[in-house]
Amino acid sequence: MKTTPFLKYSLTICFWTLTYSLTAQSVEDVIEIRSYNLKPGTRNEFQKLFVDQALPLLTKWKVDVVAYGPSLHDENSFFLARSYTNLNHRQQSQDAFYGSEGWVKGPREAVLALVENYTTIVLPRKDFNMNSIQTEMEDREKLSKLNTLFIKNFIAQDTATHNEIIHKDFVCIEGNGKIANRKEYMKAWATDYQSGNFIAFATTDEHIRIFGNVALVRSKSVFKYLQNGKEISGTSLYTDTYIKENGRWWCVQAQITPIK
Repeated sequence: MKTTPFLKYSLTICFWTLTYSLTAQSVEDVIEIRSYNLKPGTRNEFQKLFVDQALPLLTKWKVDVVAYGPSLHDENSFFLARSYTNLNHRQQSQDAFYGSEGWVKGPREAVLALVENYTTIVLPRKDFNMNSIQTEMEDREKLSKLNTLFIKNFIAQDTATHNEIIHKDFVCIEGNGKIANRKEYMKAWATDYQSGNFIAFATTDEHIRIFGNVALVRSKSVFKYLQNGKEISGTSLYTDTYIKENGRWWCVQAQITPIK
């Protein structure tokens, strides 16, 4: 069959129409939920800044804000849910918004000054469920508090409180590769801070990932200790594995990696 220019044109139009149709079908709306951990006592101020200044900017930039507000489970959490056509749209939209003069020279500095840290979840819009999101945020907050308590217990050499967050099958993979069982670990816990000659100990760069009833909590330890009368600074990276049983999180494994 002879192919005429008109037929070629028609076939080309049909091809691109079909391609566009298939591409459009593969695009799935996504929801981004951002959970903010705010500095104690600042949530009212943060909410006012968000509603009065940040939200109008988001509207101006045509960002689809699905929901926002304070979390019910504590007084220092706030969430923001936004809808995007797809992941590329999310990236382009946020690059444009957070790089805009209105945001940079507007509420950016004041807003960030009230934020300790935040986590972001992205999921298909069809899976969006506020109840599950609320549970996710509550679990992240609980795990963050447990991470803080973990270090507080170490500094205070508080074995009684620490015993309440350590799982019965706990093991610790120490910086030298030794694997300590729960009994060995708890025995050392009572004296490690003092015997290590620590004079300061803090954490930073907290990162939490939740997989059903299992969670990984990663942070960096920043510390100082005395060695032969000299003050030495050091850092290490640790990952604690938590398991959720009967609605409660327990630390079942800790792994420490020294950073030279």
